[in-house]
Amino acid sequence: MPFSAHVLRVLIASPGDTTAERDAVTEALHGWNAARAEREQVVLLPRRWETNAVPRLGGSAQSVINDQLVDRADIVIALFDSRLGMATAAAVSGTAEEIERAHAAGRPVHVYFSTEPIPRDADLGQVQALRSFQEQLSKLGLFGTYASPEDLGHQVRQAIEGDLDLLGLGAVPSRPSGRDRAMLRARYDSEREQYRDDRGAVRYRTRRERLVVTNAGEATAQRVRVSVESLAGQGTPPRLYGDETPDIIPRSEFSWPLMGALGDGRAFAVVMRWTEGDDEFTETQHLSR
Repeated sequence: MPFSAHVLRVLIASPGDTTAERDAVTEALHGWNAARAEREQVVLLPRRWETNAVPRLGGSAQSVINDQLVDRADIVIALFDSRLGMATAAAVSGTAEEIERAHAAGRPVHVYFSTEPIPRDADLGQVQALRSFQEQLSKLGLFGTYASPEDLGHQVRQAIEGDLDLLGLGAVPSRPSGRDRAMLRARYDSEREQYRDDRGAVRYRTRRERLVVTNAGEATAQRVRVSVESLAGQGTPPRLYGDETPDIIPRSEFSWPLMGALGDGRAFAVVMRWTEGDDEFTETQHLSR
């Protein structure tokens, strides 16, 4: 059965020498979802640059990652093994820039450094740069350490628990059932006027043509937008006059003038679009005149 939930984007930020650690964090987030998501009404969505950043021309690779992942993240988990990473125009490395950017935006940021032995083929320049960065972070009290990928996964789950307490997301508002939604119905309305032509014969003509939309549901249809479209083989539809976008409460209606003389079609389609809270709805009806 589906359930409603808050979805939190969790960015996993790190240089390229932490594949096992990144996988461990991803598995930890999926494990939390399997055990807790439905009960807590929270889903943790892992985000990784190698799978979730979309290539785009213009600007640097880091600016693309910032736009698509960092600035949209709700929580950031940053990992370091023996490399700091390549410098960017704004920071000592891409991962460092992501940490600083998310922290400045007020996002929860968790940084972890490995305590495992340094590989014999490690780049000593990178090792020294990483130590210097770690010393800078120590002044802010921002980092932790991990002994293995498994240890890291356990720590990340604990950190997430703390973040959820601080975020205080609360219950997810229930979405209205079908019975509680707006139900828009359109109809064509006009008046028949009697007149005499030049020979004195009685004739009839159509006047005051209107498109009337009624809300037969139980919720308010907000920002109702209506358009009139042609149907195949039915000629030109009447033209809708006016650009009002009203809120139509239950058991009420709103009407727009139609300029029937500008169309020769007998049948036409009416497309109604509206919102209910954050949800968008569309309904199409075929009418004739």
